Amino acid sequence: MYSKLTRRGVMGLTAGAGLAACTAPESVTGKNAAVLKAGAFAHGVASGDPFTTSVLLWTRVSTEIKGDVEVLWKISRDAEFKDLAGTGISTTNAARDYCVKVIAENLDPGRTYYYCFHAGEAVSETGRTRTLPEGETNRLRFAIVSCANWQHGYFNTYDAIAKRAVDQPYDAMIHLGDYYYEYGALDAPRLPDRIHEPTHEIVELADYRQRHAQYRSDAALQAATSAMPLIAVWDDHETTNDSWQTGAQNHQPETEGNWEERKQAALRAYYEWMPIREPKAGRVRSDIYRNFRFGNLANLTCVETRLTARAEPIIVESYIDEISAEGGADKFRKDVLYAPNREMFGADQQAFIINNLRQSKEDGVTWRLLANQVIMGRLLTPDFSPYIDEASLARIEVDWPEVRDFLTLSKHNMPLYPDSWDGYPVARENFYAALDAAGLNDMLVLTGDAHEFWVNDLTSEAGTKLGMEFVTSSVSSETLTAYLGDGTADHNLLVTQKNPDARYYNATRSGFIELTLTEKKAAVTMFNVDTVLSRDYTLSETASFTVKKSGGTLKASSPKGLSVTQRALFHGLG
Repeated sequence: MYSKLTRRGVMGLTAGAGLAACTAPESVTGKNAAVLKAGAFAHGVASGDPFTTSVLLWTRVSTEIKGDVEVLWKISRDAEFKDLAGTGISTTNAARDYCVKVIAENLDPGRTYYYCFHAGEAVSETGRTRTLPEGETNRLRFAIVSCANWQHGYFNTYDAIAKRAVDQPYDAMIHLGDYYYEYGALDAPRLPDRIHEPTHEIVELADYRQRHAQYRSDAALQAATSAMPLIAVWDDHETTNDSWQTGAQNHQPETEGNWEERKQAALRAYYEWMPIREPKAGRVRSDIYRNFRFGNLANLTCVETRLTARAEPIIVESYIDEISAEGGADKFRKDVLYAPNREMFGADQQAFIINNLRQSKEDGVTWRLLANQVIMGRLLTPDFSPYIDEASLARIEVDWPEVRDFLTLSKHNMPLYPDSWDGYPVARENFYAALDAAGLNDMLVLTGDAHEFWVNDLTSEAGTKLGMEFVTSSVSSETLTAYLGDGTADHNLLVTQKNPDARYYNATRSGFIELTLTEKKAAVTMFNVDTVLSRDYTLSETASFTVKKSGGTLKASSPKGLSVTQRALFHGLG
């Protein structure tokens, strides 16, 4: 399916659905009201973390003033705000970076609502949201996204989602992390109007707030988040690249200060700027893991794989001498990779996940979804040496100086992505064992991070199947094509052929996944945008799959959009 889409005029697409602006503005006469006029809600509106009877509403007073600001919020059963379901006054100030977060309560389950904000003479656009259904639920539809890099291109993926939501509303957009990136300005900008602010790498609270503000200024992001509720988890770039519990690859204490202080600054800005509920009493900010129940049809558990318990990632290339020695690869796997203290979830989070999944099964819920940051499927390197040419190596080396060592080590079947679950195999096996013991072998895992589309079987090292994983490509972050060019498709086929759990792999373009659930099947459609370097783009279907329950686990079938070779590999015939 092909459709020509353009982002020109997207600012007029209120809430992605042609809704009128919030009508009949009441007078808000609190302090600073007189200076708040049109444009005070320049960062748009959003909603998130829906429950059956409540939802969080978000906006920001985008003006340079000092002191408290009173904001009136309204939520209605109709777009004209004639049938109000709730209203109230919220006060914001510099301590909150003038963000406004309110929880609209006493709502009806499974219902669409419209909301808006007033401050002084300023009136926000109208947002559309939806509460979680209760009881019998026949159909759900989600947009799955990850990895939006301002400097790598325009957010055409968000734009496409907002436009598709006009005629076929989504129940939620599930964001799997890397909502923004912490890096400073590129030395050679790809686009003159997409340069990070501030231009330096963000480290302090003011920096993180400014970067949030820049990303929220994007019209396509505003359109998508005002058209549906957002359910978000972070990955690493919301703090800094390759973060773990006590540090990060892209954090140097000698020049960037204390890691804990930087992490807390990033998390404070995240909770200010994102439509996400604050952690419950007794939980710390990094404990973002939480659960959502969509009637009897789906249970969605959001996990945290960066800051709660993750051990420091292994840099495989730093072990090149040891691995290259005779018997060194096996010794590396035993002593380093399979070290028992290499944690990912932590005991408390794993118990939370297992308990919610078990409860959903006992309650008769059909689908168990996991919103997961990094690839869970087992993926090892084939010998890449004969397949990557010098020109490609030179391009990759600019961003990854150790790539030649990686190439040398690839013949030893090292983890393809050591920062993913393959770098934590004991933690994964422990998780799989806990799932199997609880009879939870039907997980449908949704994953981001990789800037690639994947379909993976999830199996333990003993061959027990725990479900399936679907990985979405990026909103705009560069795909492997930026480095391998026309050779990307062949690389994808090689990796698929050499990994039994990999059913499909496509790293050629940015895009998103659309997931539609019914009682009998899950329909997974992978969409791509043909460019992120122009605001005019074409949206097309990359591939689609049907997932059904089979033998207590999940089975994918009916692939569409695959080449002859991809289809053979999907069916295990390669």
